[in-house]
Amino acid sequence: MRRPGAPASWIWWRMLRQVLRRGLQSFCHRLGLCVSRHPVFFLTVPAVLTITFGLSALNRFQPEGDLERLVAPSHSLAKIERSLASSLFPLDQSKSQLYSDLHTPGRYGRVILLSPPGDNILLQAEGILQTHRAVLEMKVNYKGYNYTFSHLCVLRNQDKKCVLDDIISVLEDLRQAAVSNKTTARVQVRYPNTKLKDGRNSFIGHQLGGVVEVPNSKDQRVKSARAIQITYYLQTYGSATQDLIGEKWENEFCKLMRKLQEEHQDLQLYSLASFSLWRDFHKSSILARSKVLVSLMLILTTATLSSSMKDCLRGKPFLGLLGVLTVCISIITAAGIFFITDGKYNSTLLGIPFFAMGISTAFILGQ
Repeated sequence: MRRPGAPASWIWWRMLRQVLRRGLQSFCHRLGLCVSRHPVFFLTVPAVLTITFGLSALNRFQPEGDLERLVAPSHSLAKIERSLASSLFPLDQSKSQLYSDLHTPGRYGRVILLSPPGDNILLQAEGILQTHRAVLEMKVNYKGYNYTFSHLCVLRNQDKKCVLDDIISVLEDLRQAAVSNKTTARVQVRYPNTKLKDGRNSFIGHQLGGVVEVPNSKDQRVKSARAIQITYYLQTYGSATQDLIGEKWENEFCKLMRKLQEEHQDLQLYSLASFSLWRDFHKSSILARSKVLVSLMLILTTATLSSSMKDCLRGKPFLGLLGVLTVCISIITAAGIFFITDGKYNSTLLGIPFFAMGISTAFILGQ
């Protein structure tokens, strides 16, 4: 009966709820009868599907390689702006070579050399250039061929030579001045813009750090500096093979920096490559292993205790365990379907199983 003053929409909503409830009750009743009449089918088919999709998940497992897809949506304006900067200001056509100021590079290796507090890193030009030559001479083997930086580097349009930071030219001038040991040969380094030996003015503000200028210097001459940053840019030409070789070069570059750190105790070497952020992002999955296992044990314990009672006849602890097991089976099946449809794993998916288990546990407790 309609309550006095009740709106018509409330009446229609109540009727709709009753219809849905009766429909669900009828469906669940028939489903229960079907399961009870065909127990073998409903036991074997889910197990076979779980095993099939679980093996598919293991065989087709692939982590997400595009970091931009993990940290920015597909409609991100930053992606559009970076793509525009890449097309309008390519590295090989940039006179000032302010690549990092315009957009994120593709494949690259970067090293930051840091001197102890109070030391001047510009006085160690020879040691830094030795590190630089070691990078240039480093070889990467791929299918029987040895590739060096000169085979993989980005080339300038003017002279088809590798693009290198201008701080290398500054260090070469400082080394020659130290070898000649003449006052007239001393190199005057200015910051953030300096004049190179060939007459070019270059911006080195992003390559020289911890700078102390000469007091009362009108031309911003550098008295000392503590850090130097050198970046080695690689060209992939949109080729999967070239990209793979570039990745191998980056790995060897990081290994070389760790090896050189043992030889140069007077300098701190910090290496970075294009995959470093991606590696750190996916490393969270490895670090979360212990937390995932502890969380799973807590969920099993909670499900078991919540289904237990003082009365052994009424207590159903195995019901809680079966509930968690059912959710695990469904998650494995869902993961298999996800990877079969070319889905890629990332560490943000680790929380999904626990949301599913939490919802199922709450449902069991509600029953």
